[in-house]
Amino acid sequence: MRKVKLQLNELMYQYDLSVTQLHIKTGIRRATLSELANGKRQRIQFEHLEKIVNALDIDDMNKLLKIEKVD
Repeated sequence: MRKVKLQLNELMYQYDLSVTQLHIKTGIRRATLSELANGKRQRIQFEHLEKIVNALDIDDMNKLLKIEKVD
């Protein structure tokens, strides 16, 4: 079985951003970003993905999403 993982923590580290800074750049609630970064949310809105890729100028979805094998 495989699971899709949002790599938000890795991106925030790579771009040297805190949850608050990403909140300011995207307009997404801090609590939502924290839940997304920590894998606590099972669903994500496409609007949130679009705001994140635009704020971080990401052209490759592979930087944002990762497929992991789960046993």
